[in-house]
Amino acid sequence: MIVQNTKQILQKYKQFAKKLYGQNFLIDSNVLNNIITYSKLSKQTGVIEIGPGLGALTEYLALAAKKVLAYEIDQDMVSILQETTRQYDNIVIINEDILQAELEQDIEKYCNDCAEIVVVSNLPYYITSPILFRLLEIAQIKKYILMVQKEVGYRIVSKPKTKEYGLLSVWMQYNSQCRLLSNVSANCFYPAPKVESALIEVLVTKNDYGLKNEVNFLKFLQGIFSQRRKTLSNNLFTYYGLQKEKTKQMFNQFGWKELVRAEELSVKELIDLYQFLLESDEIHD
Repeated sequence: MIVQNTKQILQKYKQFAKKLYGQNFLIDSNVLNNIITYSKLSKQTGVIEIGPGLGALTEYLALAAKKVLAYEIDQDMVSILQETTRQYDNIVIINEDILQAELEQDIEKYCNDCAEIVVVSNLPYYITSPILFRLLEIAQIKKYILMVQKEVGYRIVSKPKTKEYGLLSVWMQYNSQCRLLSNVSANCFYPAPKVESALIEVLVTKNDYGLKNEVNFLKFLQGIFSQRRKTLSNNLFTYYGLQKEKTKQMFNQFGWKELVRAEELSVKELIDLYQFLLESDEIHD
């Protein structure tokens, strides 16, 4: 198994983990087994893996799923991956930045005979948020099992009035149901990162809140969470020119205190505010 030979493989190919790509290779078979268990894959499942590296997780996925679509940006790792996984005929390796990839077309091309599409990945920590925002745009994907930085994992599942709660929390919870599966020690990786990790599950089961324009809702969230030290009233004035007196009256109507901050409001409350301001002709963006 690849997981048992990580250091030897790197030595053989004269390679190393590149900080540029946030490479930390999983070397704990128990963690890999847990990932597969949580993923609940079948021989009808198409899996997308992001940043497969040497292929430790890729190998486990190939054994459990129908098809594995692996995106690797590092050409050096692609060459190794092609060698380490050559015995599996259900792996497609794509040497491309996941943020630039035509995911919808690739899924249709390579996984059109799969009953479901699941993302299972040890994500590059330095671009976790952009990847999550991109994945949520892909209608074919309904489930993710992801290894992320522990801090990010807690942000994703956090609740209002906590220090972790913010834009990422709201957008993920608006689009899906998220839960923390387990914490993972830095010692389960080579080289060991300076942060702890967490395994999370994301199920895309978005409620129908009746928004007319989700892109505008995301822009609204980005605006009101951009300066966390400021009150919601100040951010509404900065981004939408909403006068303080009008804001005060509106907050009273919602039953909120005048100095409320965005991170104190639930996803539903933020949706209600957005709809009142931007989809009811109160103000225009």
